[in-house]
Amino acid sequence: MRRQILSGFLLLWLMLAVMPASAHEVQPTVATGGAVIVQLKYADGNPFAFEAFEATPEGAEIPAQVGRTDAQGRAVFIPGEAKRWKFKAYTPDGHGVSLTFDTPAIAAAGPAPADAPARSSLLLLGLSLLLGGFGLYQLWIRKK
Repeated sequence: MRRQILSGFLLLWLMLAVMPASAHEVQPTVATGGAVIVQLKYADGNPFAFEAFEATPEGAEIPAQVGRTDAQGRAVFIPGEAKRWKFKAYTPDGHGVSLTFDTPAIAAAGPAPADAPARSSLLLLGLSLLLGGFGLYQLWIRKK
């Protein structure tokens, strides 16, 4: 696993080393897990904050996601089944970056439902509480 991560970072480094000079010194970092996180910083270390980005699956003409980076310069998206992505982030004054990278397939499912007891067991619990409470009430009344 560690070897795959290192080779992935080496591949990313090689891809970044041959990028065109028109990127105006925006430095990207790509991390994958449950989602893809692309972190962008200027050459001086300041985050590429609140700037526009587009994430497009390879072969598609329309971006799957567009938005703005957050205060730390991060753009986050869930890739779904697409393996190869084109990512562009840019400012109105010309700073920006254009990347192409591979991601593992991540299912774009919603949150998993919580393990809840069956409805029949909840009904039985409610009836038991009602009958038990009524029984305790009857015992208290008879002691008076």
